[in-house]
Amino acid sequence: MISIKVNSTPHQFHKEDALEHILKKLEIPTNGIALAVNQNIISKTDWHTTTLNDGDQVLIIKATQGG
Repeated sequence: MISIKVNSTPHQFHKEDALEHILKKLEIPTNGIALAVNQNIISKTDWHTTTLNDGDQVLIIKATQGG
């Protein structure tokens, strides 16, 4: 198991879990969001292959509408 922070909240996951799988476990909808790992934006096409390391920080940015 590894410890990562998702939007500053600590979580435990298996080292093999890819970003896409982590979002499913956390029940986070994938439409309208962007992800950064350790301040590096990860393309949505890479979510299914990007795995994390102990201590990584994931930032989920949600698109909003406004005017």
